[in-house]
Amino acid sequence: MKHSKYRNTGLLFELITRQITADILNKESNSPAIDILKKNFNKKSQLFRENKLFNVIIEAKHTGNKERAVHLIETTVKAYNKIINRKALQKEKYELIKQIKENFNIGDFFKSHVSNYRLLAAINNVLHEDYSNPAVSTQNHFTIVEHITRKVEKPEEQLMDKLRSENKDLRSLAYKILVEKFNNKYKSLLPEQKNVLKEYINNISNTNGLNEFMESKFKSISYNLKKVFPKIDNKVVKIKIKECINLIETVNTKKGTTTNNVLKLMRFYQLLEDVKYAVKS
Repeated sequence: MKHSKYRNTGLLFELITRQITADILNKESNSPAIDILKKNFNKKSQLFRENKLFNVIIEAKHTGNKERAVHLIETTVKAYNKIINRKALQKEKYELIKQIKENFNIGDFFKSHVSNYRLLAAINNVLHEDYSNPAVSTQNHFTIVEHITRKVEKPEEQLMDKLRSENKDLRSLAYKILVEKFNNKYKSLLPEQKNVLKEYINNISNTNGLNEFMESKFKSISYNLKKVFPKIDNKVVKIKIKECINLIETVNTKKGTTTNNVLKLMRFYQLLEDVKYAVKS
């Protein structure tokens, strides 16, 4: 079936909310879009119910699981056929478009770029599918499946991808700024702790190399704690330090999460520094 912007509830809702945002930014206190939204998308309306079904798919996250994605689409279509009164929905859409035309230039209203337009079109067509064009029906179905099973990149991952695409000089400058900010923020850390973080950052993808580094540092801390142990006068402190030494020797850098082991190493370095300071005092 052919997609129509005028009949796409998800798209209409998106455009109305965008219009409200634009009016607020332009300091228009009486935006007609607010009244249109309240009047047409109230909880009793068919438009509200249909838009909720749009959101079920838009907000779905089943990374890599196509079976669950297909099941969700099928269930959503069944729910649509069960809870939506098509005749009432058609009347509501007619009234909604009429109100938009009365308050806005309809051409300009639909000119706004909507980043997920392709997905909204696919959802609309699947919910209203008449299977008159099998090729288009299949494409709509797979557009939704791809959306649901997609891997969502975190903002920091997107930033790193962007940085990698830049030229070498820009990357070097960004790295220099990052290092300066890091040094300013963590200037109170011990040199040994800074070294641990540096190795962690530089070898985040080299697990074996990082594990070997941490294993050697844990052994070094254990050795140094044993070295100062006889100089400790307080019996309670001695018992606690002995427990810490035993704990360090049970750490297996090849098991557990790397982040947890890094945190342990940072804490033991601080402990060693405190013990050395106490012995000197």
